[in-house]
Amino acid sequence: MPAKPLFLKVTPEMEEYIRARSTDQRVATTCEGPLMFSVRISPPKATDHIIVVGERKVYISAVQAPFIKEIDARMLPRCALEKKRQ
Repeated sequence: MPAKPLFLKVTPEMEEYIRARSTDQRVATTCEGPLMFSVRISPPKATDHIIVVGERKVYISAVQAPFIKEIDARMLPRCALEKKRQ
């Protein structure tokens, strides 16, 4: 894990989302930019940064970490947003 600590803001909406999940989450690099997935879909890597939200860990890709200032709803995959609207 990288030695430099990572300080990110997590929006209240995303904090609620992360706490409600049954698994830890990971912010991964995709062609659409940084997106958050369950670690079952995108397993953590040794180089990831880790932040803790409640009882959950959020792994953040070392590639994305320098560019992220805030974890917000833009990081949810479209399918998660569609489920949320229903």
